[in-house]
Amino acid sequence: MSTEFLSGLIKGDSIVFECNTGENITGWQIRAELYDEGTIDIKKANTISGGSDTQIKIIDTVNGLFEVYIDAGQTTDINDTANLEIEIETTTGEIFTIYQNLIKFDNEKIKWS
Repeated sequence: MSTEFLSGLIKGDSIVFECNTGENITGWQIRAELYDEGTIDIKKANTISGGSDTQIKIIDTVNGLFEVYIDAGQTTDINDTANLEIEIETTTGEIFTIYQNLIKFDNEKIKWS
């Protein structure tokens, strides 16, 4: 059995997840959660869901492109393996999980003082 990971992410870095639904997402609510089995639980939302463009920014509404932003320092203490889930809610109230997978984090090597 094989488990695929999104890997190569460094703990503590700024992270941008680029997403493409391929559909017009006008008026859709978008939520994302990055969490581990410990104490880290990072929740993001677009403006329609009560968040902001600094959390989830719509890049191209008609073509369904958006970005999820994880701020520098938010993953500093995250476990080596975490979960990422992205959910959308359409204007008709349908809710779909469009991404759910494990994320592998590497320890930060360079630390500036």
